[in-house]
Amino acid sequence: RPGARRPEETRNGDLRTGVVANAPGSAYMQQGRTKIIATVYGPRPVVDRGQTSAEGSLLLDFSFAPFASRYESREGNEKRTLLYGSVLQRALESIVNLERYAKLALDVSVHVLEDDGSVLTAALAAASLALADAKVEMRDLAAGASVHMVPGAAANGGPLLLLDCEGEEERSLPEGCAVLHLGLCPAQGTVCLLHSGGPIPAEPFEQMVLLAKETAEKIGAEMRRGVEERELRRSAKRARKAQRAEGRRISSGDGAALGEAEDGGIEGAAA
Repeated sequence: RPGARRPEETRNGDLRTGVVANAPGSAYMQQGRTKIIATVYGPRPVVDRGQTSAEGSLLLDFSFAPFASRYESREGNEKRTLLYGSVLQRALESIVNLERYAKLALDVSVHVLEDDGSVLTAALAAASLALADAKVEMRDLAAGASVHMVPGAAANGGPLLLLDCEGEEERSLPEGCAVLHLGLCPAQGTVCLLHSGGPIPAEPFEQMVLLAKETAEKIGAEMRRGVEERELRRSAKRARKAQRAEGRRISSGDGAALGEAEDGGIEGAAA
């Protein structure tokens, strides 16, 4: 594999929150050369007066940058935009407590800057992080992993499982291969996204799910650590602002007291 990775080894990644200054929530996800940015705005009042649902709405805008991949045609990207957007929509709706946002809407944007494999599960993680950064009430964070199966390619003649294939690997896979995308809520241990392509026999399917689940749990732990560190930085920033405000208040009070004392001294001298 490229980089001498083992079949069950994922690529190095980078997770960041608060990357868009004017957005209530934002996140950047990089997995290998795949790069995704997600933003969250709202909640805002729903414009559609005809909405009768007691739950809020999550409006997802999923897109590929024109330069995201030089291998995919415009038509191919449009098809994947519709498919991935639909799958992500359902996954995100399952992890957000929409019942707490009655008659309100959350706007989520997921933009693929560079596509080098595992876009669907990386996009899920980016959107989940952005929602957490916006302090949207959620049942859990969501992380994911993608696993490809190559029939008969293992040393024992069985199927070979490849975790987190990069774009070049995906394009070089022979016919008859399959892929499984899995999204997991690590704290709850529940699956929020499951999408596959190609025929997968029962036994390899179970192995693919276990490999993806184990990987998603590790990614989820890193995501939670990042969210906690972000909150610590926010708390420290609020504390510094409060200290500065208190310092200004005290300084202003001391100045007023000094002015009163000076006024009193003048009056006493005049008397």
